[in-house]
Amino acid sequence: MSQDMSGVGRRHLQNDSYGVAAFCMYRAIQEQPANPGAWNGLVLALSLMRREHDTQTILARYALQPQLPYDKQMVPIAFMMFRNSPPAMVGWTRAIANRPGVTPQERQSFEAMAQDIEESYRKMVEERGEDVLKSQGMLTLEEFAARVIELDLALKGAADALFAQAEEWLKDESTVLSAVRMLCLLPDPRSERLLRRVCRDEGIPGKMRTHALLALRWLGVRGNVRLQKMGESFVVDLNAPKPELTISVPASYKPALDRMLLWMAKEQGAVAAEEYERFAATEEKELPEALAAKVKEADLPGILQEVVHTVIRSAYDEYYPLVPAVKEYRSWSNAFLIIMKEYVEGSGGSWSYGPLEQDDTAVLHRNWLLSATPDFHQQIAAARKNG
Repeated sequence: MSQDMSGVGRRHLQNDSYGVAAFCMYRAIQEQPANPGAWNGLVLALSLMRREHDTQTILARYALQPQLPYDKQMVPIAFMMFRNSPPAMVGWTRAIANRPGVTPQERQSFEAMAQDIEESYRKMVEERGEDVLKSQGMLTLEEFAARVIELDLALKGAADALFAQAEEWLKDESTVLSAVRMLCLLPDPRSERLLRRVCRDEGIPGKMRTHALLALRWLGVRGNVRLQKMGESFVVDLNAPKPELTISVPASYKPALDRMLLWMAKEQGAVAAEEYERFAATEEKELPEALAAKVKEADLPGILQEVVHTVIRSAYDEYYPLVPAVKEYRSWSNAFLIIMKEYVEGSGGSWSYGPLEQDDTAVLHRNWLLSATPDFHQQIAAARKNG
């Protein structure tokens, strides 16, 4: 039976129905804990939904099951999930180092990494104390594994309680997103009914309604769904949503983001001004390999890129499906740079790049992007004060 559930889960995974895929994979694990394909599929489904808490928990449980084989696909996910928790990272790398299938070179690398991280963490404990670090989320592998996730409750017969909790959460704007993200894991007609209701409720923030639409797709719902936004009613076909419906930065923004990075690389001297100008002036969607390699080698701050990604997602979620087509990539790139510069200077930093291009269209794009985050500058000021 577990193999059947794992196969069903894999088909849902291939169909972008990540929530129901996670449910099936989890059930397969309960029936046969040594099913490596189910562990792999569950981690992948949870990570694709950006469920960091659940992904950490399952990765920890996987590492604590010594009978499970080495799964190379899990390594980069685990490194990302435990990057801010040295005790868990040490435990995970040491647990994996001894699995069958690990090459001698990989085992040596894992053990060396564990030693380095352990030494760094020991110094942190001496400076700040273990209790303080634990309060900041630096848990052990065992502590991560012991956390209860919604799938634990759903498979233990507590689904009715979860739906009652969801009903309550949907009444409070601060907990709507938690309800939406939980419902996509529960393949039950009640989940679809509640999520469709969220999509039609203009009393719920626009961003949450877009997330409910995405949750329906993750739940395996296809066909038409009615979405109420800005006083208008839209019908979105979940077989092939237009515009793109995703939890990541939409692919349509990539050419503009590439130009943003190319400009920054130019300012650092990694790219010649002529090379930048020659490409930025076009509407080509893909960076030439030579330029892409130079951008990759440049030291471009990840935090600044993440700020831009967050602002894009906020606006896209707020106004979907009425989002502008991304054309004239250079102007969108300039808009991202304006936002980046405002963030740096608002945080008390110094803008280390050159003056931005004068671009009236970029200002309009900047205004649209930040309209969905009206407290952008207040958030920066608060972070600066608390920092």
